[in-house]
Amino acid sequence: MSILLEFNKTPQFLIVMITGEWTLTDVLKSIEDIKTESDKQEAKLILLDLQGLSSPDSEMTRFYSGEKIASVFGSFYKIAGYSQIEKINRFAETVAINRYANFKMFTSETDAINWLQS
Repeated sequence: MSILLEFNKTPQFLIVMITGEWTLTDVLKSIEDIKTESDKQEAKLILLDLQGLSSPDSEMTRFYSGEKIASVFGSFYKIAGYSQIEKINRFAETVAINRYANFKMFTSETDAINWLQS
């Protein structure tokens, strides 16, 4: 797998540092792994540090990523991600939100945390 996940549970939320190559097969598996860990940790608030993740290999990978986030987490979890501005185009976010996920992308960790805690 070309995506690596590192988990850190805080009293407020689960932090997931995600690094590697954003490919469809790996991201779909990673989303399942994040859900498994969040359930294990009883965390409904999830902070994704995506700074070490490459841009996706295609726009369809963004689409299917958003779709998978929505199908796995639904509206029962609140997920904030942050990454460099040049990597964000909001396509995966829009796909997830249109399918009732509670997911939002940010360009700063502080903004992501503030939204999670709001």
